[in-house]
Amino acid sequence: MNRKAIMVLLSCLILLLVHAYNVKAQNKTDMETFLDIKIHGIKVQVNATSEAQPTSLINVSLSLTSEVTKVYIKIMNLTIYGFVNGTEKIEIYSKAAGDLELDKAEQYICQHEIVVPENVYGITYGEIGIAYNTTVKDELGFEHPYAFQDKLGFTMTRIQNTYIKAIEGQLASLLGLLNQLNQTFQTCFEKNLTMDDLLSLNQTYWQLKHQGESLSKVQSELDSTRATVAVLGVATVIFLATTAYLLFRRPKSYW
Repeated sequence: MNRKAIMVLLSCLILLLVHAYNVKAQNKTDMETFLDIKIHGIKVQVNATSEAQPTSLINVSLSLTSEVTKVYIKIMNLTIYGFVNGTEKIEIYSKAAGDLELDKAEQYICQHEIVVPENVYGITYGEIGIAYNTTVKDELGFEHPYAFQDKLGFTMTRIQNTYIKAIEGQLASLLGLLNQLNQTFQTCFEKNLTMDDLLSLNQTYWQLKHQGESLSKVQSELDSTRATVAVLGVATVIFLATTAYLLFRRPKSYW
């Protein structure tokens, strides 16, 4: 292998590594911390996809870290809610875990993947229901058993309204077409296109379209009539030929 080929391969490898690094960095920045709270002996943190679209995935990382000698988690349930058309609240994900025991500074991490329904957009809402037993210290340093049970609510991933974006794209396209039409109108008639001109052009367009549809129907009827006449003509020829054949083949009469 010559030096030129080696240089080309090295360049391709460098570009590939740079691309992979950029993708990895981008994926990291896509995650956002939506909950970071300490409650009676444990720290709860939730990182999730910052923004998503309908039918795409939301990645959620839920972590619990013990800050006391011992924490026994009886039950922990993560529920995610979305909003149909941005208004009606529905549950889009729920998963429970339990019977967990954490020593001091020990961490429990659970990864979740959530599929966003097609008609859901806007802010999503997360809720963690948790019940656990631990010990807490009083002002004198004595430890006492403590039972905790509650729900932690937080807003999280924003779902893009792709319908509005599609309408905005269509509107931008229509505005572009209107601008082109105005330029053409100005070139032809040396004046700007007004609303009255636009309404007149629209009316003329629909009239021409209606006339075209009417002509198309007439053309279809004419084609059907031609086909019928052709069939009748062929049938008539066959009938005449059969009649002539029978007349000439008629047996002679004897007296």
